[in-house]
Amino acid sequence: MVATQLRRMIDAHFRENWSVERYTAALATTPHLLAKACKAAFGMQVKELVNERRLLEAKRLLLFTVRPLEDIAYEIGFRDPAYFSRFFRLRTGMAPSEWRRSKLIS
Repeated sequence: MVATQLRRMIDAHFRENWSVERYTAALATTPHLLAKACKAAFGMQVKELVNERRLLEAKRLLLFTVRPLEDIAYEIGFRDPAYFSRFFRLRTGMAPSEWRRSKLIS
């Protein structure tokens, strides 16, 4: 139940860059119980789940819009487009622009 609520809350607030503590407080639970529920339900830590949601949204925007990378970075909660590019490359092995090109070609 906590894991389901967490998923909904992340979907609603991932753009706002909430901390794990804020999710914990909003769900009226403890950090330990939230981490345990997240690991059991999703196999990852809370912050990883948030980052996966941000990555999913970034990929969606890269694939289905022609918006510049800077706009996409800001929309998913990154204040620094360069940090967004590092975040994206670390998780996909490609720069956002390279990933976009590879998906549009195939």
